[in-house]
Amino acid sequence: MKKLYKLLICSISLFSLCSCTKYHKFKEVEEYIYETDTYTELDYDFVDNYFATTNDNWGGGCSAISMIINGNRVVGRNMDLNISNKCAYIVRTNVEDKYETMGLSYTFRDISPDYKVAKRKGINDTYYKILPFMCDDVINSEGLHVELNMRNAEWLPNGMDLFACSGTNPEALHRVYMFELCQYIALNCKNIEEVKTYVNSLDIYSQEHYWNYCFLISDANNDAILLEFARDEIYWIEPDENGVIAHTNFYLNGVCYALQEIKTGLGRYNELISYVQENKLRNKNDLMELMKKIQYSSFYLDYDECKNEHFDPRSENIMTLWWASSSILLSDEFEYLYREISNEYTSEIRKMTRQEKQDANEYWESTFTEVVDCKEKIIWVRFFEDDDKVYRITFNDYRKIVKTESIF
Repeated sequence: MKKLYKLLICSISLFSLCSCTKYHKFKEVEEYIYETDTYTELDYDFVDNYFATTNDNWGGGCSAISMIINGNRVVGRNMDLNISNKCAYIVRTNVEDKYETMGLSYTFRDISPDYKVAKRKGINDTYYKILPFMCDDVINSEGLHVELNMRNAEWLPNGMDLFACSGTNPEALHRVYMFELCQYIALNCKNIEEVKTYVNSLDIYSQEHYWNYCFLISDANNDAILLEFARDEIYWIEPDENGVIAHTNFYLNGVCYALQEIKTGLGRYNELISYVQENKLRNKNDLMELMKKIQYSSFYLDYDECKNEHFDPRSENIMTLWWASSSILLSDEFEYLYREISNEYTSEIRKMTRQEKQDANEYWESTFTEVVDCKEKIIWVRFFEDDDKVYRITFNDYRKIVKTESIF
């Protein structure tokens, strides 16, 4: 009888726990893409504690460039991640005494629900609370845009990152994990000068055995700056004489640059800078087309003999696969994947389905391709390398633009 009683109590407790879990459902813009309700309250303490106690990490091979086109500061940005079964989110906030913000989040963190779960019952309360701080790109009502990118680690024998940041300002009243910073900056700052003051007032840290991040920040005054963190130091990097600044996955500040053994993303970075120097970008459409070419890679390759190639050891790929063909075909393991991916260049082989890309989880492609206009406060984004449509996202709405229409 006692056993039965205990079993009954446990069952009731379990039922109560399950029934108390709160879920939030959002408007589905399209498959894998959701638009949240506008957040009017944010639980800062909950979010800070989540990141401080969770090793659920994000990383990706991404590229960005900020420049002035036709008098406006614009940002081109790619986020290159594994194709996965996770969703993208358009997230807006309108919190009292803070700047209104709009951001994009695409993450395959463990806590992020699979698409089928999100569609059926929504996201749980924990993910709902942290989602605004999972945004990789945020623009605010003043036209300040912040995007983040991971920096490649330099591993020490003890498994820690040489550039890990335990805290930039131990005396600060507020301690913030790097990934939270996009939203924090956008909520509290209106221009680059305010960003510098604000960032110096925080104690910003990274998890020692995970990626550090950097931030390309642009404003409606046509200013821009690159923010990096390493070994408890803050580094500010200014644009060149033409107002251009770009970054990929390696440190640009002189101290860290010299210490990096492998500069992941150097191929993409050189291509971005050289293309802009050699070609006048006439409009935002030109920038979108450029960013579509600057991809992390269409497949993963980590052969030692590739370390001296123009692209990095992970087969940095600027619209060509041919330089790596011979190495790929030497391996039976890669042959099928290479042939499938090569359909981009030959019509002989069918395209992989999304599920096949998920199953072959070393397949990479651009999850976002964005162009942001800081003065107009608009984000144009192509999700999941879909050439047929671009989303025009503002603080008030979104609009799908098909390929046949004028995007900009």
